[in-house]
Amino acid sequence: MRKLSVERWSPALGAEVRDLDLGLELGGDEELAAATVESIYDALIDHQVLFFRNQPLTPEMHVRLGQLLGDLAPRHHSYNTLPEHGDVAVLDWQPGDRPDASEWHSDMTFREKPPFASILKAVIVPPVGGDTLWASMYSVYDSLDPGFRSDLEGMQICHDPGQFRNGAYESAGNQGITDMMVSAGSAVWPIVSHHPVTGRPYINVSESNSRWIMGTGAGESQRIVNYLLDAINRPDHQVRLRWRPDTIAIWDNRGSQHYAVADYPTYRRVMHRVAVDTDRRLEQRVAERPTVTVT
Repeated sequence: MRKLSVERWSPALGAEVRDLDLGLELGGDEELAAATVESIYDALIDHQVLFFRNQPLTPEMHVRLGQLLGDLAPRHHSYNTLPEHGDVAVLDWQPGDRPDASEWHSDMTFREKPPFASILKAVIVPPVGGDTLWASMYSVYDSLDPGFRSDLEGMQICHDPGQFRNGAYESAGNQGITDMMVSAGSAVWPIVSHHPVTGRPYINVSESNSRWIMGTGAGESQRIVNYLLDAINRPDHQVRLRWRPDTIAIWDNRGSQHYAVADYPTYRRVMHRVAVDTDRRLEQRVAERPTVTVT
């Protein structure tokens, strides 16, 4: 196990990993690469989102980092990819484009098996704006009144991409996103879900994808959802990243949400993303903590 220098950015979530050259660590000895990623994984489980500055990773090393964390997500056509690296999605927003993530969300929760993690690298960033925020849904759960938390236990909520497919991204430049959302279907999740590794409860309700609470009337469902969405907006549950070129963020999609601020209408913003579908260490970690319930 490699010892990392980790600095927390907020009490709720988020930490910067310092004094680490990812390209050097990943491109050298196999044992060193494995030990480094093992330590990154542990820090990710502890902090939910990790930040790395000054990391000019090649596409090959970007993909390798993802592969050492787990199986990569299947390629889809929501975004273009690098010509010779189909696992690296290119998020290229030109001046005048409407970015697609200016709502709180976890990735693909309308699927039965959402991806485990994402690795996002900044390539071109606006001189001002274009930050990303993350929120800890552990922290949101912990902040709720115990009686309300008890009421939420057993409730289930439907996640679907309806807000996307109902015209939010019908511009020609985002047709791939629209097509993917239309075919994605929906999934039902417990409002109080549990992280499969830590076992900690978290609120599984998002602005983008959560539709209605099963077995409740429309008014009651919307009231509860709105209350939980308001809680996510509290700064004490959040951490904020000001991107620089060659900054990398890795986040655990389970128990966190993120929000890309669309405040750069006259600037270009280019990011490279590798999505990790499965957690390679999940079974081992659950076995090490036999009291954890996987949901």
